[in-house]
Amino acid sequence: MAKNSSADDRRANAREKARQIAAAQAKKEKTAKTILYTGIAVVVVAVIAVVGTLVWQSSRPAPAPVGMVSGTVAFGPGEDGGLQAVQPQGEEDGADVSGLPTAAEAGAEDGAAVVKVYLDFQCPGCQAFEQTNAETLNRLAGEGSIVLEYEPVAILDRFSSGNEYSTRTANMVACVADSGQHDVLPDLFTALFEQQPEEGAEGRTDEELIAVAEGAGVDLDAAVTVDDDEVATVRDCITAQGFDRYVERSTQDALGDEGLQGTPYITVNGDPYQGDWSNREAFAADLIRLSDQG
Repeated sequence: MAKNSSADDRRANAREKARQIAAAQAKKEKTAKTILYTGIAVVVVAVIAVVGTLVWQSSRPAPAPVGMVSGTVAFGPGEDGGLQAVQPQGEEDGADVSGLPTAAEAGAEDGAAVVKVYLDFQCPGCQAFEQTNAETLNRLAGEGSIVLEYEPVAILDRFSSGNEYSTRTANMVACVADSGQHDVLPDLFTALFEQQPEEGAEGRTDEELIAVAEGAGVDLDAAVTVDDDEVATVRDCITAQGFDRYVERSTQDALGDEGLQGTPYITVNGDPYQGDWSNREAFAADLIRLSDQG
């Protein structure tokens, strides 16, 4: 009987040990599952937070630079036949053009045609357009015969080897405009086209863009209000791309609602210009004729 009792005890002990091992294994598995599910939950929450932040940021209204409306700057007659910045046409939530005169207040003629040029600083055609017609456009605007508007857009970033040159140069224009230095923008446009990088090559660095701006007479230390109460300098705004979201939004608006398909794109009183802008004299004559009709 003692032998049987001893065998029964061994079997009972073995079963108990197996039960304990199984219980310990089940506890480990439960703990591992808890850790796994907790980790998954943390990751999911983090992803939701990141996505939510990105959605919130993308849905936030991009602040408009001072003196710009829908990505546009405008020029009318200034002193001695020169140019001065005027209020662009159109409306935009958050736009502040109160510091600029209207074209009429600046002395533009009644019925002066509004000539708008959409340009991309990476675009060779835009460079050719400016080299051919900038002097004529500036003269006509300085006389008050036309109101000259420019909208820098960013549609050729893919041609600057990842440098996003189109966005960065349009952003620089917005930075300069917000600082109140609209009157140096025509010289800045000229300088940018004179130093335009080749398509497919890497666009200019921030340091090179800053040097171009300085050479065009931009005060790089002038204050810029990038986002509500965030005050920076023109230099900081260029390097941090303070208005890149604004450039993106205004470019998409131009592509979606304003008929832009490529650059240079010229409109006169809102209608696409159908003539030959490569002929300087014919182009000038068309603008004068269209102004007289207005």
